[in-house]
Amino acid sequence: MQKKSIARLQFITSPSAQSYLQQIQSVVLGGGNWVQLRMKDDTTENIEKVAIEALSYCMDNGATFIMNDHVEIAARIGADGVHLGQQDMAPDKAREILGPQAIIGGTANTFEDIQRLAALGVDYIGLGPYRFTETKQNLSPVLGNEGYLSILKQCDEAGIKLPVIAIGGLVPTDLPELFKTGIHGVAISSYIAQSEQPGATTLDLLQAIGRYSSANWTKFH
Repeated sequence: MQKKSIARLQFITSPSAQSYLQQIQSVVLGGGNWVQLRMKDDTTENIEKVAIEALSYCMDNGATFIMNDHVEIAARIGADGVHLGQQDMAPDKAREILGPQAIIGGTANTFEDIQRLAALGVDYIGLGPYRFTETKQNLSPVLGNEGYLSILKQCDEAGIKLPVIAIGGLVPTDLPELFKTGIHGVAISSYIAQSEQPGATTLDLLQAIGRYSSANWTKFH
């Protein structure tokens, strides 16, 4: 079985008026095909319960389902993969548990982080934060466009071809300049989760990403 491709728009759940499951359903109905369940400060029992329901919905609708951390839950329920923060399980250990077909992403803030994660066998990099975001505590230094340009240039020079996903407080007006840096895609959480119409917001973002990523495709590939 071929491993799933890395989406250009990745949705990450966030506390909002909608439940985590409702957020995922709205995003998938809006055309999103990659969701990451991020439930911090909740019980393992609750997380697994939501994860089972969300995975079932994603499978029925052709969407990729990623667990944030919680490798053991991902293994038990058959999630498509995991995204690992800098304080989470090491990617090579997660690979041992989940197997070769699992998608494993890792969070990076510097080029050195990316080098380390590449050596540990991740499938994509979540690079950020782009700007300050309230979604995360103990935030790493913000990168902005210049940070992405510098780090992606170093990746290119080092021959590291992993897809880089920008993350951290992103809004639609950031996309034109961000895609010029050579990123593969973006991960968006609060902007979608806290929207009055998450599905419509997802569709708008997908259309914008299609325009900006296509415009820069020949430049970086």
